[in-house]
Amino acid sequence: MYMALKVAVLGGGNGGHAAAADLTNRGFCVHMYEDARFAGNLQKVFETHEITMAGAAGNAVVKIDMVTSDLKEAVEDVEFIFVAVPAFAHDVYADKLSDIVKPGQTVVVLPGTFDSLIFWKKFREKGVKDVVVAETNTLPYATRLQGPGSTLIMSLFNPLKLGVMPACKTQETLEKLRPFYPALEAVESVIACGLSSLNPIIHVPGCILNAGRIEYAKGEFFFYTEGFTPCVARTTEAIDKERIALLDSFGYASDIVAHGVGGSVVTDDIGEAIASDPNFAKIKGPADTGNRYYAEDIPYGLAPWAKLAHAMGVGVPVIDSMITIGSALLGYDCWEKGHSLQDLGIEGMTKERLKEYLETGC
Repeated sequence: MYMALKVAVLGGGNGGHAAAADLTNRGFCVHMYEDARFAGNLQKVFETHEITMAGAAGNAVVKIDMVTSDLKEAVEDVEFIFVAVPAFAHDVYADKLSDIVKPGQTVVVLPGTFDSLIFWKKFREKGVKDVVVAETNTLPYATRLQGPGSTLIMSLFNPLKLGVMPACKTQETLEKLRPFYPALEAVESVIACGLSSLNPIIHVPGCILNAGRIEYAKGEFFFYTEGFTPCVARTTEAIDKERIALLDSFGYASDIVAHGVGGSVVTDDIGEAIASDPNFAKIKGPADTGNRYYAEDIPYGLAPWAKLAHAMGVGVPVIDSMITIGSALLGYDCWEKGHSLQDLGIEGMTKERLKEYLETGC
């Protein structure tokens, strides 16, 4: 029983701090890991094992049980491994974990945007057996670091969608993970979960259509209150319709993105949903085009959706345009930079074969 209470949180950024602090505060034994190359950013946490948390998950100074740059030590004797690192690092973590995960462990990518498939592919290549891989559609928290060892959790996402690889393990995995995140709600597969991601939808159109303002303001720009004007909302809704069309092509249940934002009113209007959530009013930035809203959510968020849509014969012209314009803005090819269907292990699969693979894992 004790084993189920011990978890690893991999990553020392916004999501990693929030997860480590929240889970510790709720009584779980947390092993927090950060790569040695970036450990200097967590020097205070390494020295004190303390994180100060404030906001929607409570106000407290918590003592993390383990803070380490030894990945094997971090995941030893834990049942659940939460991976809260940027998408561009997922393949690196998949490779490292494939050598040390053990039967019975569950790896949860927070969030995945299909990248649980990278972990699954790597684990299969290394002969790993009896390890479940899951992903959520977003971080469990709207959160920002306030300084060294200090995290502000502005809100908790509810519902928090969960896809499991293989999907035949969904119900048992959901029940195991619910003590950590009670808002979890299962979807049909990790593809369904990846297509429920909020970030590519609510970040990318605002970033592209406000690019000049963002560069000029250098961070002194309230992204949602200043940047989410009616034309941005309409573009966001157009992207959402294409996302829903792709979900529908698989026969998966779909819901418009406004329903997942969590504002104070129930609405089908994304602009109204954003405006009704006071937490969005607090969020500044991004400060430049190097921010994850650009560098992660275009090549690793929208681009994999478009690649899947093209393979499945679903037209997504607005999404395509966002990726192409984003490439011009960023000065590199966002189609090539992000993960390919080959990286995900699903290149060349028909829709029927892909659905079988998602269900069985083989």
